[in-house]
Amino acid sequence: MKVFRSIQTSLKEIGSYDRSIKLFLTIPLLFGMYFSIKALFFNFYILALGFDKGFLGLANGMTPAATLILAFPLGILTDRIGRKRSVFLGMVVLTVSFIAFLFVRSEVLILTTLLISGIGETLYFIAATPLLTRLSDSKNRVMVFSLWAALFTFSGVVGSFVGGQLPLWFQAAFGILPETYGSYRGILLSCAILLILTLIPVSLIPSGSGEARKVAGVERVRGQVFQDLQHILRKKVVWQLFLPNLAIGLGAALMVPYLNLFLRESFNTSDQTLGVLFSISALVTGLGTLFSPWLARRLGSRITALVVAQGTSLAFLLMLGFSPWLCLAVIGFWGRNALMNMAQPLYNTFSMEQVAETEQGTLNSMLTLSWNIGWAIMPVVSGLVQETYGFSPIFITTGVLYAISTIMIWTFFKDSEQTSAQLATA
Repeated sequence: MKVFRSIQTSLKEIGSYDRSIKLFLTIPLLFGMYFSIKALFFNFYILALGFDKGFLGLANGMTPAATLILAFPLGILTDRIGRKRSVFLGMVVLTVSFIAFLFVRSEVLILTTLLISGIGETLYFIAATPLLTRLSDSKNRVMVFSLWAALFTFSGVVGSFVGGQLPLWFQAAFGILPETYGSYRGILLSCAILLILTLIPVSLIPSGSGEARKVAGVERVRGQVFQDLQHILRKKVVWQLFLPNLAIGLGAALMVPYLNLFLRESFNTSDQTLGVLFSISALVTGLGTLFSPWLARRLGSRITALVVAQGTSLAFLLMLGFSPWLCLAVIGFWGRNALMNMAQPLYNTFSMEQVAETEQGTLNSMLTLSWNIGWAIMPVVSGLVQETYGFSPIFITTGVLYAISTIMIWTFFKDSEQTSAQLATA
């Protein structure tokens, strides 16, 4: 009975949210489906074009390379033109460039369109966290962020399952054989439709939503943005947030983009089986994300909950990478995904509270930059390592980097949860 009452209370709370929050929370439903289907078949599409794993590593590195180069300028841009405009502009750029990607064949054009789509995706993610922080308040923020992450993940349940079935549907409807270039291209074209649909809820969010309050009527002039950047870079807490995120990004980028290839090469899994496995993984991950506010309350600290989740995920990571049986590898796959993603909304909300409101866009660009340093470099490194040594060194290195990140978070922030609100204006 307590569970049902808790669910009723949560649903009532969600129903009371501002219209802008509800509109924003529809975006991850569509974007999550796009992302899950693309993640499932992007590698196979590039390989079906006739390219090797070396080029695949470059292709996987284009989006984070755009973030690496432009994170700071785009973070400043979001502070100047507004969060809502930035989210909309980012989604438009991503949609147009992704469609273009599906109609080019040369190496240069493929990498160029992927780089441009990375700019759009980066702008969206940099602006989204401060926008949602501004739309929510201290009472509902953890729940709103958990919902945002959970909806993105739960939509991946549908996306991965449907994506796994699309090759069979295309074969029945159009005679396109599964595991071919034509099949994978058709699947990714379906992703483009989902991107187009995301523009609808973004455009309906009222203009001016999510913007920082003006301080004493003073307008920010062009030169001030650079002063703001210098000011935030001098803060110790910014670098304490940057470094653990960097370690996680380096480890994840070695492994995560290639999990579908790992499961196919190690256990000879089909497109349909991969779709089911990734769908269940998204479901388990979404449940874990919704569980994170409870865990934080239970342990009395977001930092403690974050460290427990990340630390426990290491056992599942090793199970995934070194089990000789598919069933155990799948348990490791699901457990690692659930625990690592459970930690993300806790880290996001904690991070945004460490700086002033007007600096949140710049801080988020710093965190996005730290994450994408690894994603710009490590997919290429991973592809080369796989060609020579296989996946074992990938999983070992990822585990070491995850452990380093967890130790840093505990060392830096174990005593700071009580004073995070005061630190925001320090």
